[in-house]
Amino acid sequence: MKDILQQAKEELEKAYDNPQSHDLNKTIQQLQAAKEQYGDKGTMIEDVIRSLTQARNAEPQLENAGDISASAAFGEAYNALDQAIESYTEINNDPF
Repeated sequence: MKDILQQAKEELEKAYDNPQSHDLNKTIQQLQAAKEQYGDKGTMIEDVIRSLTQARNAEPQLENAGDISASAAFGEAYNALDQAIESYTEINNDPF
Protein backbone atom coordinates (compact mmCIF):
# COMPACT_ATOMS: atom_id res chain seq x y z
CA MET A 1 0.00 0.00 0.00
CA LYS A 2 2.87 2.32 0.78
CA ASP A 3 4.16 1.98 -2.79
CA ILE A 4 0.74 2.86 -4.19
CA LEU A 5 0.59 5.95 -1.98
CA GLN A 6 4.08 7.04 -3.01
CA GLN A 7 3.13 6.63 -6.66
CA ALA A 8 -0.01 8.70 -6.04
CA LYS A 9 2.14 11.42 -4.50
CA GLU A 10 4.36 11.48 -7.58
CA GLU A 11 1.30 11.68 -9.84
CA LEU A 12 -0.05 14.56 -7.76
CA GLU A 13 3.22 16.44 -8.14
CA LYS A 14 3.14 15.91 -11.91
CA ALA A 15 -0.46 17.12 -12.07
CA TYR A 16 0.41 20.23 -10.10
CA ASP A 17 3.38 21.03 -12.33
CA ASN A 18 1.51 20.33 -15.55
CA PRO A 19 -2.28 20.24 -14.98
CA GLN A 20 -3.27 20.40 -18.65
CA SER A 21 -1.47 17.20 -19.54
CA HIS A 22 -2.07 15.10 -16.45
CA ASP A 23 -5.23 13.49 -15.12
CA LEU A 24 -5.66 12.30 -11.53
CA ASN A 25 -8.61 10.00 -12.33
CA LYS A 26 -6.40 6.93 -12.78
CA THR A 27 -4.63 7.63 -9.50
CA ILE A 28 -7.94 7.96 -7.67
CA GLN A 29 -9.18 4.71 -9.20
CA GLN A 30 -5.99 2.90 -8.14
CA LEU A 31 -6.40 4.09 -4.56
CA GLN A 32 -10.05 3.04 -4.49
CA ALA A 33 -9.10 -0.44 -5.74
CA ALA A 34 -6.27 -0.67 -3.19
CA LYS A 35 -8.63 0.37 -0.39
CA GLU A 36 -11.00 -2.42 -1.36
CA GLN A 37 -8.17 -4.94 -1.67
CA TYR A 38 -6.24 -4.09 1.50
CA GLY A 39 -9.09 -2.77 3.63
CA ASP A 40 -6.96 -1.53 6.50
CA LYS A 41 -6.77 2.14 7.41
CA GLY A 42 -9.88 2.65 5.32
CA THR A 43 -10.88 6.02 6.74
CA MET A 44 -7.43 7.47 6.11
CA ILE A 45 -7.42 6.19 2.52
CA GLU A 46 -10.91 7.63 2.02
CA ASP A 47 -9.55 11.00 3.18
CA VAL A 48 -6.67 10.72 0.71
CA ILE A 49 -9.10 9.88 -2.10
CA ARG A 50 -11.30 12.82 -1.13
CA SER A 51 -8.29 15.16 -1.13
CA LEU A 52 -7.12 13.89 -4.52
CA THR A 53 -10.63 14.35 -5.90
CA GLN A 54 -10.61 17.97 -4.72
CA ALA A 55 -7.20 18.48 -6.32
CA ARG A 56 -8.47 16.92 -9.56
CA ASN A 57 -11.45 19.27 -9.51
CA ALA A 58 -9.10 22.22 -8.96
CA GLU A 59 -6.90 21.39 -11.97
CA PRO A 60 -8.77 23.70 -14.38
CA GLN A 61 -8.53 26.58 -11.91
CA LEU A 62 -4.83 25.95 -11.41
CA GLU A 63 -4.23 25.83 -15.15
CA ASN A 64 -6.28 28.93 -16.02
CA ALA A 65 -5.90 31.23 -13.05
CA GLY A 66 -3.31 29.66 -10.77
CA ASP A 67 -5.32 30.87 -7.81
CA ILE A 68 -4.61 30.14 -4.17
CA SER A 69 -7.62 27.88 -3.62
CA ALA A 70 -6.44 25.53 -6.37
CA SER A 71 -2.95 25.43 -4.90
CA ALA A 72 -4.44 24.81 -1.46
CA ALA A 73 -6.36 21.80 -2.76
CA PHE A 74 -3.14 20.31 -4.07
CA GLY A 75 -1.37 21.13 -0.80
CA GLU A 76 -4.05 19.36 1.22
CA ALA A 77 -3.83 16.28 -0.99
CA TYR A 78 -0.04 16.31 -0.70
CA ASN A 79 -0.23 16.50 3.10
CA ALA A 80 -2.83 13.71 3.23
CA LEU A 81 -0.58 11.49 1.11
CA ASP A 82 2.43 12.29 3.30
CA GLN A 83 0.52 11.32 6.43
CA ALA A 84 -0.76 8.12 4.84
CA ILE A 85 2.72 7.15 3.67
CA GLU A 86 4.10 7.85 7.15
CA SER A 87 1.46 5.59 8.69
CA TYR A 88 2.77 2.70 6.58
CA THR A 89 6.38 3.34 7.51
CA GLU A 90 7.45 0.77 10.05
CA ILE A 91 8.95 2.50 13.04
CA ASN A 92 10.62 0.33 15.62
CA ASN A 93 10.55 2.07 18.97
CA ASP A 94 11.87 -0.99 20.79
CA PRO A 95 15.13 0.04 22.51
CA PHE A 96 16.37 -3.56 22.70
